Amino acid sequence: MNRCFAEPPQLLQPELTLSTAESRHLARVLRARPGDAVTLMDGQGHTAQATIISTRHSGVRVQIREETRCYQPPPPVAIILVQALAKPLSMDWIVQKATELGVRAVWPLLTARVIVKTDRCDRWRKIAQEAAKQSGVAWLPDIQPVRALPDILPRLPEFSAWFVASLHEDARPFRAVLNAAVHKTPMSLALIIGPEGDLTAEETLALTKAGGIPVRFGPTILRTETAALYGLSVLTHEFASGDESP
Repeated sequence: MNRCFAEPPQLLQPELTLSTAESRHLARVLRARPGDAVTLMDGQGHTAQATIISTRHSGVRVQIREETRCYQPPPPVAIILVQALAKPLSMDWIVQKATELGVRAVWPLLTARVIVKTDRCDRWRKIAQEAAKQSGVAWLPDIQPVRALPDILPRLPEFSAWFVASLHEDARPFRAVLNAAVHKTPMSLALIIGPEGDLTAEETLALTKAGGIPVRFGPTILRTETAALYGLSVLTHEFASGDESP
């Protein structure tokens, strides 16, 4: 069944007209017709099944089946990815996979060793929306504007814990750190992934002084996108699956 986004207030109505972008995709790309069923989602946990009434130039109009309205609460632990800017295709991929894994937010980070410094926030938000539609994730991640490290340091105490992926010799094994954290019932966790070549010693020190825990993901050196996927997968499994106990 095709999935479409609608603004949260729209899902309160019995009938609604989808946005121009969603209407064009349904009618022209997917060749949807009146009578076809679609799933509506607002990215804030609400979903509903609907039937297409018309596919006019003014937009695709749908009627919601009232008995199908549903609300899915967010994962029990909010996981935030603080990701150093990567090459465009790699960064797109990271945002896509982070969305599929159910992260609450993505904070693009400007660090000393970042090569590509372009802020493509609008594009990343579109990628996140498409990833959510494809995977059925009920909550869209909050894609933040690009920030430098000094800008995020004051915000890190908002989290129950924040882990810094690091190649530094003092970094602790990720599993050992998680074994200690899993019994503390955290409310929110941040995973900080550096660029290719890792964070500088000064950046790692600043994050550690702010309370960050440097962790290593094993004996091999991972690409930044691989490190992000690995770290998020582990955190999601341990803390945010919703239907599994740690």
